[in-house]
Amino acid sequence: MPATSKEFHPFKAVAIDLDGTLLSHDLTISAANLAAVDALHANGLEIILASGRHHISMLPFARQLPQVNWMVSAQGSFAASVDRATVLYDNHLPTEKAASIIDIGRSAGYSVVVYAKGGIFCFEENEWTDYYTDLACVRPTLTDKETILKESIFKVALVGPEEQVDAAENLPGVLAWDLYKVRTLKNLLEFAGLGTSKAHGLKPLLAHLGIDASELAAFGDAPNDVQMFDLAGYSVAMESGWDEAKAAADSISPAGPPESAFARAVGVLRDCVNGGRRD
Repeated sequence: MPATSKEFHPFKAVAIDLDGTLLSHDLTISAANLAAVDALHANGLEIILASGRHHISMLPFARQLPQVNWMVSAQGSFAASVDRATVLYDNHLPTEKAASIIDIGRSAGYSVVVYAKGGIFCFEENEWTDYYTDLACVRPTLTDKETILKESIFKVALVGPEEQVDAAENLPGVLAWDLYKVRTLKNLLEFAGLGTSKAHGLKPLLAHLGIDASELAAFGDAPNDVQMFDLAGYSVAMESGWDEAKAAADSISPAGPPESAFARAVGVLRDCVNGGRRD
């Protein structure tokens, strides 16, 4: 990796969330955000994408960013090179817990989406699987419980109306499991095994790159970014993001068009460095 220039010294890497951060509402990357990624890369920083998305649904965006070699996906359950030739973290939801969440969710009337090593899966097609398809840019593959439980499962998501998802954390049976739970959208609650978070996925990746966590800057907008913010040497939350993320971040991007929030957040990082608040 090239030596980092003084413009962003002492940072050597950035971890960038996708939805609500790098991506616009229409799931495109604006010219301003592309230019911001270029500026970071030109200064020698390693560009890491870190998302709740499955690795396969991150690929279309990674292919627009030739600067990206590494991705942390599935809420941090999986960390690998873009081509998946090098896997540095691979954390699974225990099969019995995945089976229980699937049963509880389906019996309570939720649409259930499963992230497994082989892709994204569902058990029926309806308006909520259509919603998830629009969100993930990948249509889940229809399967059955017996088949999916043979897979290595990263996470199980319950999808439905906001009021129904509000109650999902208190479903009988779910409270008995010691799980990672996160809600980053009003219509979606996700369950994964312990050892899941973007921070968990980033740690072995940073070690592989020889980069200390203090040399990482993180950008995000949602509760699933909080542990990543805690890990990083500096963090910036998007101004339009969740209150939990903004409370956890070191800084918040200035107000402005949401499609260029990330570019403004990079400006915050540059100002932080130039203001002498870093060694």
